Amino acid sequence: MNNILIVYLSKRLRQKNNKYPTVNDQPGPVICISREVGCGGFNIAQKLATELDKHGNCKKWRVLSKEILEGNALQLIREPNQLRSYLNEGDKGLYDEILNAFGEKRNKRSLKINQIFNDLITSFASDGHCIIVGRGSHIISIDIEKSVFIKLIGSYEWRVKQIMEKNNLNRREAEDFMEETENEQQYYLKQIVDENNNDVEFDLIINLSKMNTTEVIDFIKFAAQTKGLLVSVKSKVEVF
Repeated sequence: MNNILIVYLSKRLRQKNNKYPTVNDQPGPVICISREVGCGGFNIAQKLATELDKHGNCKKWRVLSKEILEGNALQLIREPNQLRSYLNEGDKGLYDEILNAFGEKRNKRSLKINQIFNDLITSFASDGHCIIVGRGSHIISIDIEKSVFIKLIGSYEWRVKQIMEKNNLNRREAEDFMEETENEQQYYLKQIVDENNNDVEFDLIINLSKMNTTEVIDFIKFAAQTKGLLVSVKSKVEVF
C-alpha cells in the first residue's frame, strides 16, 4: 500500500476499533530534515532513502514530505472509492477530514489541520525508517532516541535564485514568496511549540550553497550511522 494517507488512515481506524494489539517497540529510527525557505530538501530526502536502503536487511526507508502528501491526497480525490469502499459510515468523516487538510482549498492556519499534520508525523516517526522533510518534525520527534536532526541552510542570494528558477518568478516575486512562506512556517511552529519542547539542537547544519547533493547525503549517512540508525533489523509485517 503506497499511499501514505491510506496507511495513516488505516492505522487510525485500527486504533479506533482496537482490533489489533499495539506494538511497543522503541520508536524510530527517524531522520528529520528542517530547511530554510528555498533549500528544498525533497530531492535530497529521496536520494538519501535510496542510499540508506542499501544497508542490508533494514526495513525500507520512506519519505514524508509536503510534495508526497499533496500527491497522495490528489490520488484519493481522483480515486475516492479505493478507500471509501471499506470505511464504515461513521469513519467517512475522518476520510473527509484528511482530504480537507491537504486539498487545494485548505486553510493553512487551521488548528485542526495542523493537529492532523502533527498526528501524522508522530505516527510515521514512531513507526521508524522514515525521512521527514519539514513540518516541525524535529520538534515533534524530539523524544525519539533513534533520530537525526538535520537543518539545510543557504545564503540569501542563493535561496532567492533557487526560488526564481524553480517557480519561474522574478526577484521581487521570489522575495515575496520567501517572506510569506517564512511567516507561515513561524505560525505553524508557534502552534506546536506549546505541546513540544522547542529546545532542539541539530546534529548537522549543512550549507547547500557550499556543497553538492552527493556530499550532503554522505554527511547525513555518516551521522545516521554514527547514531546507530542503520543497524539491521528484520522487517515487521504490517496488516492493513
